[in-house]
This record gives sequence, C-alpha cells and structure tokens, in this order.
Amino acid sequence: MGKCTQEELINAYDNTIVYTDFILSSLIEELKELEEYNSSMFYVSDHGESLGENNLYMHGIPASIAPKEQLEIPFIVWLSDDAKTLKNNEVLYQHNVFHSVLDFLGIESPIYDENRIIFKK
Repeated sequence: MGKCTQEELINAYDNTIVYTDFILSSLIEELKELEEYNSSMFYVSDHGESLGENNLYMHGIPASIAPKEQLEIPFIVWLSDDAKTLKNNEVLYQHNVFHSVLDFLGIESPIYDENRIIFKK
C-alpha cells in the first residue's frame, strides 16, 4: 500500500465497493426468488475507511478523533414484503441496528429501546 498512488488507492477501494454492491444485489435477487417466504436482508459495514483525508489511511483511529470517513458506515435494509416499513430516518447509528434487529425478530429484552428502531410501528 505504501507504494500506491492516491489514485490507485482510491480505485482499489472503489472496486471493493462495486464488488460489495454486486454481492448484495445478487443476494437480493436470490431472496426475491423465495416467493413463498417473507425475506429480508440487513447489511452493516463494520467500519469506514480513510483514504488519505487529513493524512490518515485505513481505519481504527479512536472515535473521538476519527474523521467521518471512518465513522459513517453503510447500513442497507431490503424487505420483500410490507410487513415492516421504514421510518424516514436521516441519521442512523450502529445502536439503531441492534434495536431494529431485536424488533424485527420479535425478541424481547430489557435493554430493547423502541425509540431506536428504524421501522414504523
């Protein structure tokens, strides 16, 4: 990586995003074929990535000083039916994922917070 140009680094990262999109799209197409089932897909990246912003590369900087490129991550939800509809959320956090999955699966927990789910009630 140390020998890559900035353009090569960004192109390599962009290629990983294109491939991830391909995999997710393929998965959704397979789920659509399961017409006798209500299907869903939740995709959450584990981290963002710095590509030279403020001279930072990769990820793992403490959250208190990390740039937004490392903290803002993809969160994609696909649903096959109208059993659940999404709220009009402008900003979501990883905490929303946890509570939304609990809600989606109907799991009861004393730490469940209905205010953090992404679905309309």
